[in-house]
Amino acid sequence: MEALDTAKIKQIAWDKLDGKWSQAAVAVLVFILISIVIDIPSAFFEKDSTGRSVWNIIETPFALGLDIGLYAYFLNFTRNKETPLKRLVVGFTSGWGFYFNLICTQILALLLICLWGLLLIVPGIMKAFSYSLIYFIILDHPEYSHFEVLRKSSDMMYGHRMELFVLCLRFIPWILLGIVTCGIGFLWVCPYMTTAFCEFYQQLKAKNEDVPEVATLA
Repeated sequence: MEALDTAKIKQIAWDKLDGKWSQAAVAVLVFILISIVIDIPSAFFEKDSTGRSVWNIIETPFALGLDIGLYAYFLNFTRNKETPLKRLVVGFTSGWGFYFNLICTQILALLLICLWGLLLIVPGIMKAFSYSLIYFIILDHPEYSHFEVLRKSSDMMYGHRMELFVLCLRFIPWILLGIVTCGIGFLWVCPYMTTAFCEFYQQLKAKNEDVPEVATLA
């Protein structure tokens, strides 16, 4: 199985953001502002109170819908497509069926990751990497059921989990840069990382495209 070149993936992400850094930073800023608005009601509850716990449960589906929007936005970047800001809310504008599938798939994935984690930490982490592509697969195949999405992600990540881990490690210096700049740097670090992750998916998808059957003479 041919390994993905994570250094090249990182460079491709950089190249695709060339001339678009400001646009990408604005998208991340809008994402952050919407996230803050969603979390505002929690400020009216005391820390560790029942009310705050209940609100955290209520806001989780909204957060998931926003998260997939961020990936949808930068997936368009990766594919050199038009990328309007409305892509950030695709999780809420694609219909109830899409939204319900997203929530149920994520809950099922978290449940399976936790169950594997109860056995040992490492299997839980490996399962988390196996399911790391579910947002992309739902975006590309909204017709898939929850189990089909999870199975597809697991199949695509088979033999490539370490490569994704290495790709994450390559961004540690950039994450540190975001921290030392009091978070401001993340307006540029986040687009870079997300675009790289999208490119990782794109290359895995290309490897997993169905090969057309060749007609043979009887």
